[in-house]
Amino acid sequence: MKSKEQITEPDFQKLVALVLNDLALRRTMLENREQEVNQQLSSLERDAELEQLDDQIQQLQRDYDHYRQFQDPAFKFNSQRYFQGPSMGLPQQP
Repeated sequence: MKSKEQITEPDFQKLVALVLNDLALRRTMLENREQEVNQQLSSLERDAELEQLDDQIQQLQRDYDHYRQFQDPAFKFNSQRYFQGPSMGLPQQP
């Protein structure tokens, strides 16, 4: 295993950007589930699941805020382009 000192700054910034993107997506998914739960379940089931979802959202937000501190605003990384590029086996979008 390599030490954290061996990672280059661009690779580190790319890693931070990917982590932030992943956390943002996971939070969106949990928030969407939260909306579904509000509409579907009875009050006791809904309250229990909403509390669990809220705890997960808060934990994701804490992680996001923590990793955001390491992001260099000058580093340009387009996560959409990265995920649509040849490295993911997908055709490139114009």
